[in-house]
Amino acid sequence: MHLKKLILFPLLFVTSFITDCNLLNLEKEKNNDLVMLLGAYALLANNCTNGSGIWARDLTTNSSVCVTVDLVISGTNVEVYKERSLSLSYDLIKFGRDFDSITFPKLISTFGAPSDIDGNGKVKILVMDIRDGATANSAYVAGYFDPVNYFPDIIISRLRSNYAEVLYLDGKELIAALTYDPNAFASTAAHEFQHLLRYPRMRAANQTDELWINEGTSEVASDIAGYGPQNSRMDCYSGVNDSRCPDGINGVSLLDWDSTSNDVLKQYSFAYVFMRYLYDISGTNDTQRQNFFKETVIGESGTRANSTGNLISLFRNTTYAPNFDASLLGNGNSDVFFRTYALLSAQSFLGSNPNLTAVEQVTSDGASASTINLAGALTRYPLSTTLSRIATNQVTPTTTKFTIKQGSTNFYNSSTPSIPASSSRKNYGRVTTATTKGIFFWADAPSGLNANIKYVQTNEEGNTMTIPKKPRSLKSVIESSTEPIPICGIEFTDDGVRTFESIPIE
Repeated sequence: MHLKKLILFPLLFVTSFITDCNLLNLEKEKNNDLVMLLGAYALLANNCTNGSGIWARDLTTNSSVCVTVDLVISGTNVEVYKERSLSLSYDLIKFGRDFDSITFPKLISTFGAPSDIDGNGKVKILVMDIRDGATANSAYVAGYFDPVNYFPDIIISRLRSNYAEVLYLDGKELIAALTYDPNAFASTAAHEFQHLLRYPRMRAANQTDELWINEGTSEVASDIAGYGPQNSRMDCYSGVNDSRCPDGINGVSLLDWDSTSNDVLKQYSFAYVFMRYLYDISGTNDTQRQNFFKETVIGESGTRANSTGNLISLFRNTTYAPNFDASLLGNGNSDVFFRTYALLSAQSFLGSNPNLTAVEQVTSDGASASTINLAGALTRYPLSTTLSRIATNQVTPTTTKFTIKQGSTNFYNSSTPSIPASSSRKNYGRVTTATTKGIFFWADAPSGLNANIKYVQTNEEGNTMTIPKKPRSLKSVIESSTEPIPICGIEFTDDGVRTFESIPIE
């Protein structure tokens, strides 16, 4: 018998017993009302306890709804369900077969096998009208993965569990997006599948992985499944061909994900490009690269990439990243992150072959900048063909930045600011050309973010430093957007909705 029924029946029995034993209770009428309410709730939920329905989260109320479903296809590794009342013109049978035979084997080869808490050996995918409150030209949720399904169901909880591996995909706005992105649906499924594969590893290690690593890995997972490269992400990264991303990643933090609505889209693009670059240079063939990614998720060595520091530690380990060369990229996490970050940033703005013979680096707070030669590293680690779109469509800054955020790069067409020792921070970096076009970046901190100082802001003269207030949550920012922005990759931690909502689909 399924665990949900094992929980349901004893609770109903106990409820009945209490009712029968309170015949003389002055609160009898109130008790009867409660019993009737519980009985009605059980009846309403019956579809989700007898197998003809699947629990899903109403994102507007943060409570569960029982969605009546029809089974579309049952494959070797996946079952695809459709909300019964949903009408759509999309071949879910072909989608299910492709997921079963292409996406599933490719991603478990890269990230390891999924859990199987319900014992059926399959992942469920529910295609539904996601309850996200979306209206015409508003933000919408393209898909999500909800870890509440990893815990036994509690019928008195507002959040119910299917106690099974479940992914949710939108059957309305996401289907409409196929007219301009034929891979949108399958790509979203691959993205969410990485979250599903990763979550049990996080739980087992008692860790919560840094968001940029988790989401960036999911973005690359879509590539690995065969639905890349993510051209819309690269265009947003550069600030070209995408009206939603003016200025590109100019001044946008890779690491600190509390930001403005435009920055949310740019940060996903940034996470994709950085993780794709790291994936590409970790090995010389796909087998080596996939082994590196597998270790970042599973952590057979005892280290998972739950943090920036641990990610770089694994990248430095030639057992998992055999293309790593310490003579070119350094020995410590801090130096390796700085140099890798500098290589990507320079190639994103200063041409495919920038002069990196004198890259400025600050090695400790308050120190003067010294110079390092990254020309050899550039030869060894150029942008891959997958990221060649960035070499063609380079970052196009439209504003001049007077602040620097941790984990960000400011791009200047001229008059790149110098690094003053009096207010320098560890891993400030600077690269310029003969015309003073250049980048100023803060490639901090693989060993862990400084919780007290994540964002140093100055006035335009650069002589006053302040720590600004934390921006609004990503959820409220995205919902207030004036442009239609498809979002997916919503993550939940246990019973609580996280404020991070994600993935624009071009």
